[in-house]
Amino acid sequence: MGAMGEDQRRMMEDATVDKSPEGLRVLAVDDNCVYLKVLEAVLRHCKYNPTMAMDAKTAMKMLRAGKVQFDLVITDVHMPDMDGFKLLELIGLEMDLPVIVLSVDCDKKVVLKGINHGACDYLMKPVCTNDLKNIWQHVESRRRSQATSHMSMDNADDQRVLPGTHAMSKDSKDKRNDEYDSNKNKESTHSSTTQKKPRVAWTTELHNKFLEAINQIGLDEAAPNKILELMSVDYLT
Repeated sequence: MGAMGEDQRRMMEDATVDKSPEGLRVLAVDDNCVYLKVLEAVLRHCKYNPTMAMDAKTAMKMLRAGKVQFDLVITDVHMPDMDGFKLLELIGLEMDLPVIVLSVDCDKKVVLKGINHGACDYLMKPVCTNDLKNIWQHVESRRRSQATSHMSMDNADDQRVLPGTHAMSKDSKDKRNDEYDSNKNKESTHSSTTQKKPRVAWTTELHNKFLEAINQIGLDEAAPNKILELMSVDYLT
């Protein structure tokens, strides 16, 4: 248990060791080349490592190629051919990356649409340094979630049947089955023995014998065993 706890603690530390935003690999997507350059400048000012794409299809090609392992995606909502929501949906289906949505639209329905599609944040244009300096926290949160999920899977594996225990389990099961069969046989024997006894019908003759036995013994002294002895009827209890 101690070793397992130590391994889990080390895993959590490894997953969160890079808490600094410096060098964060960000893929920024916007069809406006002017704004894209401004966004690139702000990201570099925050000490991130940005890569720029002017449309969602190009961004998906870069992500699928896997030449750069991006940590986070920032995408504009309104773009031709494929909008930011569709890009967000594809990223959510194909890979596990936090995505931040940018838009000049502050309508609550649009914001909720972005969140419902899986965006980890929704920022209004134009963004400033204060908006972007803490986006690394979304990456950190995702890493923690993945580490926790991985540990949960490890714990589930530990609870699986270990080599050799299957035979022990089978032996125990067989033993229980043998005990059950033995008890069942005993019950059957007892039941059959009980059923072999003929059923005694309470007739007028028996009733008269019963009264005679009580008269002989006396009402005050009449006990079941004395009555049975005097009546002397087989199988009567």
